[in-house]
Amino acid sequence: MRRTLTVTGSLAVAASLALTGCSAGSKKKSDGASASAATPSAMLATAKKTLDETAGVHFKLTSQKVPDKATGLLSGEGDGSHAPAFKGSIKVQVPVAGAVDVPVVAVNGKVWAKTPLNSKMSPVDPKQFGAPDPAQIFATEGGFSSLLTATQNPKFGAKKRSGSDVVQTVTGSLPGSVVKKNLTIGVEAETYDTTYLITESGELRSATLTGQFYSQSTDTSYTVDLTKYGEKVTVTPPS
Repeated sequence: MRRTLTVTGSLAVAASLALTGCSAGSKKKSDGASASAATPSAMLATAKKTLDETAGVHFKLTSQKVPDKATGLLSGEGDGSHAPAFKGSIKVQVPVAGAVDVPVVAVNGKVWAKTPLNSKMSPVDPKQFGAPDPAQIFATEGGFSSLLTATQNPKFGAKKRSGSDVVQTVTGSLPGSVVKKNLTIGVEAETYDTTYLITESGELRSATLTGQFYSQSTDTSYTVDLTKYGEKVTVTPPS
């Protein structure tokens, strides 16, 4: 069964993330690491360092082939920092209700959401939506960025253009135990295919994970796109 993971989190994927492109944003790396010079492992390590050091980042999550009967994450978009903190929205699939958009705020280890059953932001357990704490995705330890350096057998793929950037493709795989530990979703016994797109300045632009995230046999892909490296992100608990 083919597994594929793309980076482009119900709050899943999630994915959890690694940052920096300018001191708080997107400056070129002083070590000169580039898509043409680095080894795949070194490039992933640089991308993690860049993501971990950036002040904030914009996050967009998309999915493919989430099983129809699964309670799970469909998509999400918002802004995060290494507080860790997140503000944005996610779309989750609930079998009895279909696809539901849920505004979310996560900070100080707590998650608030506005659900169809409550018109105000209220504390929730994101696991009830089949998603991780979205803020934890931005943690420098045990967050999304940690997946980069845990990737096994990384290999260079093609260079391509992504918007105004030229990016290097790096492929590999992740043990399900690592994905489950960092994102709280996934199957520990599974292996996930990964595809990363990394700029020459060391910014992770996209990541895709593919494999069996749910008990159904269908392979699901989650892609995380990261932009606006260095943006200032202020998140406060709902009043």
